[in-house]
Amino acid sequence: MTAIRILSCLALLLSTATSSVVVGEIRGGRPGQLVEVCTEIAARVSTNSAVVLPRGCSARHWFQSSNQLPSCIVQVGSPDDVSSILKIIGKHQAPFAVMSGGHTSNPGFSSTSGVHISLERLNQVVVSADKTTAEIGFGARWSEVFAKLEGTGLNVVGGRVVGPGVGGFTLGLTCDTVKNFNVVLPNGTMTTASATENKDLFFALKGGLNRFGIVTSATFFTHPQPGQVFGGYAMYPASSTSAVLNATMQFYENSVDPKTQIITTTAASPLGPTTLVLFFHDEPRKPPAFKYFDGIPSLVNTLRARRFSDFVAVFPSQVVEMTNLRGAFATMSTSKLTAPFLEAIKAETAAFGKIVSSRQGRGIRVNYDIEPFTEYGKFETDSAYLHSHSPLPLNLFFSWGREAEDGFWFSQMRASIERLKTVAIQEGIYSNDFTQFPNYALANTTAEELYGASNAARLRKIRADIDPLNIMSLTGGYEI
Repeated sequence: MTAIRILSCLALLLSTATSSVVVGEIRGGRPGQLVEVCTEIAARVSTNSAVVLPRGCSARHWFQSSNQLPSCIVQVGSPDDVSSILKIIGKHQAPFAVMSGGHTSNPGFSSTSGVHISLERLNQVVVSADKTTAEIGFGARWSEVFAKLEGTGLNVVGGRVVGPGVGGFTLGLTCDTVKNFNVVLPNGTMTTASATENKDLFFALKGGLNRFGIVTSATFFTHPQPGQVFGGYAMYPASSTSAVLNATMQFYENSVDPKTQIITTTAASPLGPTTLVLFFHDEPRKPPAFKYFDGIPSLVNTLRARRFSDFVAVFPSQVVEMTNLRGAFATMSTSKLTAPFLEAIKAETAAFGKIVSSRQGRGIRVNYDIEPFTEYGKFETDSAYLHSHSPLPLNLFFSWGREAEDGFWFSQMRASIERLKTVAIQEGIYSNDFTQFPNYALANTTAEELYGASNAARLRKIRADIDPLNIMSLTGGYEI
């Protein structure tokens, strides 16, 4: 019997630097520890991977409420090992999870009490000889990808801050920039999905997240990246909120440069809603569209010319993560932004400021992320995620300290979305046919709400063909 070392949390983190199966000894075991499965996996995987039995620790997620204590953590080092693991999991019908960056807010989506598969060793970034594409491992984090591409004059479309992994984001919003996926099917078969090969699977992975197998890497189309970009963030006090939202509306209505983008966040505070704006322009000079924010009093302003990797690192996302005890994302989409809709977001944020000040507990945060994207839908490919009309996803980001508060805050998020939908309907910018962006949606969101009735039906057929034994139902995710 191959043995497994019982590691402390610190040793588990340090083990990611090794490149061999971690060996040692299992002594006994408790109910719920799938010792037999973990031991068989340890015996089958190559020295590229590591299998560890954690003692009192779990794989770290963006929200602590998404953590679970697994029976074992497998740091996979090759697609072949992923294949072996899926065959063992299928044979034993063992619960499992697959984690890229751990940024999902839904408990059980990338965590488990069974076999936790971490992709962190699959972090390669390989630019093609003609520099038109780059193969990127799904265990990499976007900040690592951008750092590795620094100096090549190339970039790919990815996440905007430190933390998120390549996997979840790629299977969602940036799916149109993927040339092909390298995927291990539920039965352990390794294959490639593209516009010409396994076309139905290619469609399903573009928005279908983790329901069709384990994607180990993808080939992305590259684009030119200047040596420096202009950007950063600015934080504004409550007294500037109205001016910031007005500037956001002006930017949305008047900016025509596809290289320029902002994201405006309103945050609940007992003193009134505060705001933070993330600015980006894909050249080293300040763009004309940022002029709408000139003269608005700010508390912090980090805007300047910098390398792209430095731009991604400037936002203090690690500090935010440290205070995310429990929490969730939730979402709705609109066809446009209007001033009354932004005012409704401000009103929601203000109301929650009063609630936050009256609740007992630590780490309470209420944020609304306004994303005035340009017409990205014109680049839509055949995808599970419908976005030809360039929907604008609003992201609700709530966090709180106590498990006893879960029910209260989930109900508050849902109620807030319903109130905002009412305003959006009055503004003519929302329809009940609109789908939800999968990366932001709550765990109980239906396939029809995520993909529409037609795409949901197509996904069910694809899944039945690819996974007749329902292996992927052993891991968490949206029900399809």
